[in-house]
Amino acid sequence: MAMIEELCPQFSLADLRKSTNNFDENQVTRRSVFNTVYKGCLKHNGVTDYAVTLKRLKSKSDQWKFRKEIEFHCQLSHPNLDSLIGFCDHKEEKILVYEHMSNGSLYDCLRSKDIEPLSWKKRLEICIGAARGLHYLHTGAKRPIFHCDIKPQNILLDNNMVPKLSHLGFSLQGPLLRSKAKPIKVDMMIGTPGFMAPEYVLTKTFTDKCDVYSFGIVLMVVLSTSYKQSFFEKMYMMADSDLFLEEPLYLMTPYVDIPSFLERISVDEIIDPVLLGKTAPESLGVFIDITKRCLSKDANERPDMGEVQVELEQALALQEEADACSEP
Repeated sequence: MAMIEELCPQFSLADLRKSTNNFDENQVTRRSVFNTVYKGCLKHNGVTDYAVTLKRLKSKSDQWKFRKEIEFHCQLSHPNLDSLIGFCDHKEEKILVYEHMSNGSLYDCLRSKDIEPLSWKKRLEICIGAARGLHYLHTGAKRPIFHCDIKPQNILLDNNMVPKLSHLGFSLQGPLLRSKAKPIKVDMMIGTPGFMAPEYVLTKTFTDKCDVYSFGIVLMVVLSTSYKQSFFEKMYMMADSDLFLEEPLYLMTPYVDIPSFLERISVDEIIDPVLLGKTAPESLGVFIDITKRCLSKDANERPDMGEVQVELEQALALQEEADACSEP
């Protein structure tokens, strides 16, 4: 692990214990089957109380994930990727240290009833930043990196609401960009039910277009989710019985064929009610079109993330143009 030690700072376990008040339960911000996440403060870059997020792995068997996340972050740098500050590798303790994202995740902002709902422009800006980050993963290094778990919970927001893709521990690395792209065969399914591409579920092979499909689901969530109801809850209520899927495709989008579902509904039926009347039709039209293309059943018909970014930027420009025209 010498190379990683040279590229990425290490923290002592004592420092991390101190930063979290000995891993106090009150410092916990998130739990999963793989890790517990804490908020803490460390001395860093000359700042005494630098806010950080600590991801403490639960299982020794997850060391491969720990190492992979460090290796990826050491070779990547982009304003829309979560920033790894350092790590701790002390006997059984495997801890990753990141900059703290004060606004939580995109999911938190969409579902919280305690904060003002995100405007349409802000949702577009967040989607554009996330698209840039994912496009960078696919094309910005010598070998493409497939995230494999794109979802609103893994899009974090800093104090300026700039989105940062997080959780690279399950990511896959493809062949050199000069090589002909080939699907990557996996032994273990990685990802979140509801966000997995159909071909990935059926064949256990992954390409960049699987990430694009997941991003399309994120776009639908951004359009439709409110603090009262998620996209999936709305979909279950509205979907016709013939759209419900049998195993194993329920992993693709829990029980519902989303591309077919989107062809049968109007936008007004699914959109977050706070956005009704506040989106320019032209902007919304571009957004819906690129979302549907991301969710195409045929992976070859899905756009790459560079095109998704461009289309989302166009949707934002159209909204800003409409807002300027409506000003007195």
